[in-house]
Amino acid sequence: MSTRFFKSHYLFGVLLLLSSACASTWKSKAAIDPRLVARALNDPVELPTQRVNPASIPVIKPPVSIRPCCAFGMDLTAKLGEVPVPGYKNGNLFGPEEVGPHGYDSGLTGLSENNGLVYTCRGGFIDTAHIRDNADRTLYLALEIARQLPGGFTINMPEEAVLRRVIVKPLPPGVLERYGRWTVATTLAQWVNYQFSIWHEIATWYGWQSIKGFSERLSAFSLEDLYSNVLGERLAAGIVLNHETSSREAYDRAMDAWTREALRRLSAVSKVDARRAMQSVDGLWWDSKKRIPDNKLVLRRQLNLASPQQPWLVVDAATKGPVRDELKQMCAKAPPPLPLSIPEQLGDQKIEELLRLEFEFSGWLPEGFPITAQKGTIFTQAEFPAIMKDIRDKGEKELGLGFDQLRPLRDEGKPVARALPASSAPTAVALRFAHRP
Repeated sequence: MSTRFFKSHYLFGVLLLLSSACASTWKSKAAIDPRLVARALNDPVELPTQRVNPASIPVIKPPVSIRPCCAFGMDLTAKLGEVPVPGYKNGNLFGPEEVGPHGYDSGLTGLSENNGLVYTCRGGFIDTAHIRDNADRTLYLALEIARQLPGGFTINMPEEAVLRRVIVKPLPPGVLERYGRWTVATTLAQWVNYQFSIWHEIATWYGWQSIKGFSERLSAFSLEDLYSNVLGERLAAGIVLNHETSSREAYDRAMDAWTREALRRLSAVSKVDARRAMQSVDGLWWDSKKRIPDNKLVLRRQLNLASPQQPWLVVDAATKGPVRDELKQMCAKAPPPLPLSIPEQLGDQKIEELLRLEFEFSGWLPEGFPITAQKGTIFTQAEFPAIMKDIRDKGEKELGLGFDQLRPLRDEGKPVARALPASSAPTAVALRFAHRP
């Protein structure tokens, strides 16, 4: 074969390939949601489908009620002073199918919600009242923030022990365009709500009463509170982002569906198993011999505010032996535990740089508060670490060393076996921790 023949065929092949490349086109006509591609590339961007007229965002009243639930434990009894209340007994535990329909800001009127504690294999004990309270507040905050972005503004919240204000600074240029109004609003709302949920626990620890005459100190920083709070705000944020907030009725319906699915996803157990789980930590996390409102009814408090919030699982509290084996078997088919994170940044910017929370003393002036409680005194969430240190110091004196730990300290005593309520398992044994004198 001559060199000229080879070169001519080579040149023809190159030209053919080039002409074919120029003629190539996309073959697929399938439509695709551009948000899916943006999410795959981790590239948040406000798409045309996300644009919204702020004036069209529904206006709702801020939630002002706190649902009265739930002291940690089961079959709880009560007392007035030192006198037992005859006939009072609060079962307190439910299976997921017993949870009732949601009603925005239902408070004391929300008896049909049937709030209580549900045990889940992935999230520990869940307080459904805390889910609802924090979801409602997150919804309100998200709608208010979305309506007023991107300029600076102030949201005056209903008084809860103190006057509360959310002071949002003007957004830096390009933030709203890059992340979208709803993503910015729900991210800020979740962070703000979490701080307010911490404040609620702080206030009740220092004696504030949402229902006058009824001390809630025994439930301050109860071990299921913070996780339940984050769960509620995450559900509300998902509902807002899914545009299921055209009315309060639409939101209530969405909360029913999202809460039901969340409990399923967290592997909620039956009431019978929830009672077994609660019984297994009697004497460790709570004391069935105490009556409401004795502060030592709840022996363990969750003071770790950091993200993500880790669930407290009864199987992690039990020592080796039949109890631990039975609890592990109860959740053997469940996926691993599910920590829940709290938004702390919007892109590369810290949320605390975008807004500020103010708390101002008004009518309630607690004694022993680590900040001088005088009418008109203002502090911010930046003071929370100092306040939490004071709570930890006081808690150790009142409830003992390790009161904020999932497991008992070594010097607390040896576990003693005690029978659990009857179940389908061949054996049922529980632990009760006897304290050394």
